[in-house]
Amino acid sequence: MNLDQQLQNLINEAPNYGVPAPIMEYGVAPVLKIFAQQLDYQHYFLRQTLEHNLVITILSNQKNLEEEKKVIYAFPSFDDAAQFPDSKIDNPDIVAQSVSICEILFQMFTMKEVDSIIFVDQPSNYQQSKEIYCYKLQSAIQENLKLLINPNSPNSNLA
Repeated sequence: MNLDQQLQNLINEAPNYGVPAPIMEYGVAPVLKIFAQQLDYQHYFLRQTLEHNLVITILSNQKNLEEEKKVIYAFPSFDDAAQFPDSKIDNPDIVAQSVSICEILFQMFTMKEVDSIIFVDQPSNYQQSKEIYCYKLQSAIQENLKLLINPNSPNSNLA
């Protein structure tokens, strides 16, 4: 499924999540598309528990051990998720699930306990992964929604 089809699915399902379809279509989907276009794949594999809870990895700053962030890793294939050095995929309660990029980004909009998602595009080189911070995505969507609600604002590029 390409990005436009993924976004259309989200728009169609928006009322099931308590989001009016026009808000999703004009306020949320355009931002999701911009972020999705920065990534290399249409689907990624996320590690999840059998109860569909995402596996969160806590990363510590080597220089300041008290400084840490909570991340979710997204992989281009099942094998990449299973072979990740930090992987607990051998645990029978952890599975890798394919999720569309637009659905991942939409979930990020509501995540409060996660700082970012690291999209691993080259499993052999984790330093080249792309990290998207939840707060940046959330801020971009909120700004777009403000413009949608008040198109006469001086910052509006809809006018």
